[in-house]
Amino acid sequence: MYKSSIAKQIGGAVVATFIASGTVSAATVLSNSHNYGGLITINVTVEDNYLGDFSKYFWKYDVTNHTYDPNPGTSNGFSGFELGIQSGEGLGLADMKAPNAGWDFNCCSGDAVEYDIRNSAGLGIMPGESGSFSFTSLPVSITNSTNGWWHSWENDSQTAIRNFSEFTGATGPEIPVIPEPETYTMLMVGLGLVGFIVRRKQVTSRA
Repeated sequence: MYKSSIAKQIGGAVVATFIASGTVSAATVLSNSHNYGGLITINVTVEDNYLGDFSKYFWKYDVTNHTYDPNPGTSNGFSGFELGIQSGEGLGLADMKAPNAGWDFNCCSGDAVEYDIRNSAGLGIMPGESGSFSFTSLPVSITNSTNGWWHSWENDSQTAIRNFSEFTGATGPEIPVIPEPETYTMLMVGLGLVGFIVRRKQVTSRA
């Protein structure tokens, strides 16, 4: 019982130290917006956790279609895009979501992250409409990339393909954050507190 009590107090002190030092906190890794010639606006947000799970990054792409529909009557508005992101193997891609159930995931190009909705499956995001796409990955180092495309579908074939020239993905492993000197100070204070608690318990038990 005595050892268990000390262990709990040590654990509490260590957790309190890390919380006080700001080591664990939710943050937006990246937020970016790009307008493609008045046709499409894509807002990108990357969070460093998914529903409180800090082992995942949460990626969200909000698409607004202003006027894009290459061949009205036969094309499908904004109905597909591929992201310039590193290979999916080892990236831990999961939790892929699209505006509705008609969208396919990773169906056609072989890219790690791809969303498509063919004409036969229904309409894409048409002029005047908006939609959101999201997925999760392991934490990664984020860079700018031009390896991405967005397009329409016409007669179940990709058409009017345009380069996805804003921030699109990630390459390489996560770069660990080097703690600030204040973090080390807080850690030493926390460890000192742990030592004080243990010593006080030992003295009390002998009395």
